[in-house]
Amino acid sequence: MGNVGHAYDPSKVLSIGMVAGGRNQDNAPWIEAVRALARAVIANREGIESHIKLNVEFHVPGHILVPDFEGVRTGVFRKADSLLTVQAALPAVVPEDPVGFLLGCVLAAVDEAESWAAAQRMDCDMTALRDLVAKLGVAGI
Repeated sequence: MGNVGHAYDPSKVLSIGMVAGGRNQDNAPWIEAVRALARAVIANREGIESHIKLNVEFHVPGHILVPDFEGVRTGVFRKADSLLTVQAALPAVVPEDPVGFLLGCVLAAVDEAESWAAAQRMDCDMTALRDLVAKLGVAGI
C-alpha cells in the first residue's frame, strides 16, 4: 500500500459556495452572480495568504427552501487547515447589482470571521482577505 496523502483538498484563502433552495426564474440571477463571483475569486486569489481561510457559503432562497436567518453567521471551523465557513443568507428579491451585494456579503463574512477569531483568541489579520475583496470590486465582475 502506497502513501495516499491527505483525504481532503487543501483549502484556499477564499472560496465561494452556494446552497440553493431550488432553482427557478426568481433566483436565477442570484445563482449566476454567485457563480461569477466564485470564478473571479479563483482567478484572483493566487499568492494570497491568511491565518484563517474563509469559505463564504451563500444561501439562495428558492421554491423548496428559504434561509431561516438573515445576514451572515459563523458555520463550521475545520482546524486541520484553518478553514472557517461563514454562511450568508440572500434576500428573495434580487437587487439591481447582485454581484455588488454579494461583495458586501463577503466583506460582512470577513468581519464575522474576524470577530469569531477574536472570540477564540486566535491570531488573525484579515487585511489580505479585505484587499482581495477590494480587488474583486475594482475588477468589475
